[in-house]
Parts: sequence; C-alpha cells; structure tokens
Amino acid sequence: MTPILDLDDWALSLWADNTLLYSEPAIALENDGKLIFGRTAAAEARIHPRRINHGFLTRLSADPLPQPFKSARNHADLFYHQLRALAVAHPLLTREPVLMVVRSSTSADQLGLALGVAKECGIRIGGFVDRSIAALASRGGMGERRCLEFASDHAEVITARLGVDVVRNSVNTLPGLGLQTIQDGWANVIADAFIQGSRFDPLHAATTEQQLYDAVRSWLDTGKVPAALSIEHLQEVRRIDIHSEALDRKLLDRLDSALSAFEADSTLCLGPNATSVPGLSASLRSRGVIPIEVGRTTLFSYIEKHVGARCNPEEVRLFTTLPAATPPALADFRPSPPIPLKPPTAQAAPTTLVAPAVEPSTAGPNRVVASPGQPTHGLHGTIAFPLGGTDLPWSLLGDNPRTGITLEIGGRLFTLIEVR
Repeated sequence: MTPILDLDDWALSLWADNTLLYSEPAIALENDGKLIFGRTAAAEARIHPRRINHGFLTRLSADPLPQPFKSARNHADLFYHQLRALAVAHPLLTREPVLMVVRSSTSADQLGLALGVAKECGIRIGGFVDRSIAALASRGGMGERRCLEFASDHAEVITARLGVDVVRNSVNTLPGLGLQTIQDGWANVIADAFIQGSRFDPLHAATTEQQLYDAVRSWLDTGKVPAALSIEHLQEVRRIDIHSEALDRKLLDRLDSALSAFEADSTLCLGPNATSVPGLSASLRSRGVIPIEVGRTTLFSYIEKHVGARCNPEEVRLFTTLPAATPPALADFRPSPPIPLKPPTAQAAPTTLVAPAVEPSTAGPNRVVASPGQPTHGLHGTIAFPLGGTDLPWSLLGDNPRTGITLEIGGRLFTLIEVR
C-alpha cells in the first residue's frame, strides 16, 4: 500500500488503500500564537482576515510571510505544521514511502523544499507525480490533448502527447484565474441578489460574509448548487432563490480569456478541481469543446494502481511521463486517410490485398494461417485503416503482428492485412 499525498492548496488530501483519509484546505489561522488549519481556519477567514494565510502550498518558499505569525516565519513553516499534524493523525505516513502529487507548475526549488519538510516530519517521499499528467493518463487516448486544472489563485493548462504513454509537452499558468476568483465572483452575484430582493447585503458584516463564502466553497467542493440559500443575521433568516444562469454568466466572465483558447470540436481534460466547478462542463459544451472529467477518486485510484509500484525513496523522481490507464483504442486514432476498397476499373489498377491463406483444420472450423507478409492495415468491413507511424502505433498490436489475425478493438473486429 502506497499512501498518496496531494499537495493541493484548495484541499490538501491523503489517499491510501482506495480510501480518502483526509482532505482539508491548506489554510492557516493563528489564534493566540496557536496555529489552526483546514476547514476550522477557513470558517474564520472572512471574520479574521489578518490572521489568515492561504495558498502557502502554491507559494511554498523560505521567504518571510507577508503577515508574520509568531509560530511560523515562512510558507514552508506553515506546510510543516499542517503536515506534521497530519502525520500524527495518520501514522501510515511515517511507516510507508509516500507519493506526492504536485501541480504541473511546481518549481524544482519547491520540490526540494517539500522533500525537506516531509523529511522533518519523518515522511519518506518515493516520488512526485504531476497532477494533470496523471489526470490525462487516467483517461488515456491518442494524439495531443490539454488539461485544465485550478489551484486557489491560478489555473494551469497542460499540453501532453497521448498514446501508450502520456508525455508532458508544456505548462501554461494563468494567474488570477483560480478557485478563489470563482468564489469571489459568485459571492458578489449572490450578494447582489440579496440586495435586489430585500436590500440586505451579506457582504456588509463579517459574520454574514463568512456564511456566504462558506456556502460558495461547499458548491465548489461538491460540484452542486442548491436551489436556495439562507443566511442568518440578527436572529433573522434571509433567504433567496439561486438562479444558476447568473452564476454561469459570472463564471464565463471570469474565465473567458482562458476558455477562448480552446477550439470547437477539441477535447479538454478537466482535473479534479475543474471537474467540481458547477456549470463548467456545460459552458465548455456550449462552446463546442468536449470535456473529459476526472474526479479525485479516479485520479487517486489511477496513481495507486499505475504509479504506486514505482515509489522509491532511494531514487526520488518527478513523473511527467506516465502510462495510459487503458491502451489506446483504434477508435481514438485518426488514420490518414482510410482506404475504401473498391472493385478494379479499367482506368486504374486495383488495390492488391494479400489475403491470409485458409486451410482445413481437423479440430473444427477453418482456422486462419498468416501469410508471410507484414500487415499494413486493419480491415473493418470495407475500410482498411493504415497501421504504423503516429496514427496507429505498432505497440497496439503486440510484439509480433501477423496478417490474418483478427482483433477486437473498441467493440469492432479488425483483420490485419497487407496492402500493396
């Protein structure tokens, strides 16, 4: 069993043995010199903003905190305190080598700091896993594909080459387009609705602002927006109906610059945080973009199954190339172009097919005997799909592909043939 620690500032998470053991925001609150983390700290963020530090995993460094704490000098100190408390609550972190899941934009210095902090907590790191590459690999596919994922204060768009392995090509960071941006925008939409309906402004008082922000965060955590919202103020409950159309418009306003980069008919993988944003997939579909959602369970299950065995504290690596969870299916490929098999004409010589020889079998029905030629195409119906090259790699066909073999791929039967 390999524990998986996800260094996500929106939800620092621990997964082991197919179970989510811990998931709390990487948010710190200092109260009388004592540090408080997670949801307890988040529940005070709007009430005591000067005592709060959030996003310290994204900003992981030894630089001094902008608002110094008595018990922490820098972001690395805050990470140490939350991680140490997590290790005390879950001793398996110090018993077994751990895989750390990190953002694609994590720098080499930050990886080094994370490694050092973990060591101070008695945790042996056996490798770092690129979060977005793991998300792409969990779904598989073929060709080039991008993945959109959110942190608290920014978004990341990763481009990768998909095939038998998923290989990272590029990382593009979009500052100011994180989950906090969406949370702020939706809080303003709901506040406006309260003002228009009852002249009550939930952003006017810290306690009601906290209730509003807690509600919006729960929507982003669960991926669900309720039909109504109630806020208590001065022993009176204020209630409004929630219109998702207004939230969708605000979401598109905030993310327009990012979403405009995705072309119609393209496929876009959504990381766990992006998958949980209500209305995002529908907004992408309205633009002609096909979203592929990857939730936390899918992500962690993939890493546990396909990367866990490569966890090695003696040789710590950053995995930016990972095996696809499922081999590429022929349906994912785009042959260039398929060859229609037509009867010969007087004007043009026919395409020559070297068909497999058939000989009787005493054991039952006729069996196919491969001809000595190398297969060049997979025949499905009357269409011959080219093999080889980048469109259809030989690795899909096994170590020794032979003409005459029939394969079932993507629910269809293909017979390997040679076309001359």
